[in-house]
Amino acid sequence: MEISKEVKAYDFTKPERISKDQMRNVQLLHENFTRSVTVELSALLRAVLNISLLDVSQMIYSEMVGEWSDPDCIAIIDAPPLEGNMVIEISPEFLFAAIDRLLGGDGRSQAKVREFSEIERVLLKRVFKRILDGVKDIWHTLIKLEPKLIEIEENPQFVQVFSPNEVLLRVKYMCKMGDVEGHISIGVPFIMLEPLMPKLGAQYMLRASQGQGSKMSKEHVNDMDMVLSAQFPSIIMGLSQFMALRPGHIIDLRIPVQDRIYLVANNRKLFKGKLGRQRNSLAVKIEEVIKTD
Repeated sequence: MEISKEVKAYDFTKPERISKDQMRNVQLLHENFTRSVTVELSALLRAVLNISLLDVSQMIYSEMVGEWSDPDCIAIIDAPPLEGNMVIEISPEFLFAAIDRLLGGDGRSQAKVREFSEIERVLLKRVFKRILDGVKDIWHTLIKLEPKLIEIEENPQFVQVFSPNEVLLRVKYMCKMGDVEGHISIGVPFIMLEPLMPKLGAQYMLRASQGQGSKMSKEHVNDMDMVLSAQFPSIIMGLSQFMALRPGHIIDLRIPVQDRIYLVANNRKLFKGKLGRQRNSLAVKIEEVIKTD
């Protein structure tokens, strides 16, 4: 009886330290990162962002460095209680657009990539802080990490945290803000992940997701910004009256000043209130909650 077995090629220069089942669970964890960081960065930049997971793979460090540009933006991260460092690389095109938003601009990237100024590097730390909050969320079902930014480097050749043949877990995301596209790449050495390998099994991940998934979603929702606006009753006027409006004209709303107005969020009337002042600012005092189905 002849038994045939399929022979699979194995590249000893690129050893696979994480099994396929564990890689699937790692991918699920990092899909949560897209939701978390989208909320964090959207709130910081006050812009609509779209972040999507592109790839989760194993590679050696020299390959990852080969994907980086010069100049680039690479952050070295310490993540106790795990030993070692991870790296986070963000394309400068996206970061220049983010800095433009933080400085009050409309989020345009630089026409030519250059090195960051000292003021820009301070703003970069604010961006990385929000991303590190997302890193905490990635692994919170397995371990309570406290990631900290150690250093930001712009020349890939100066980032000497790993040996060239160090095996890394590389996770890459696509980021889009308006017309600007960029990417975020996270590199985690296997030696850093090794203590977590037993927890990446299917049974452990299922129990952890059932116990903490709803908590994470609630935290993200609670941090989202909402616009609450005061809405006065509308009036009807003729087209000729509307076209004749000029600065300084007074519009008669035909309502007493003491009448209540509506507080609206997401086009839904939620409260009735009374218009007034608090110190030198206009204010609305909530007097009644409007019941909704």
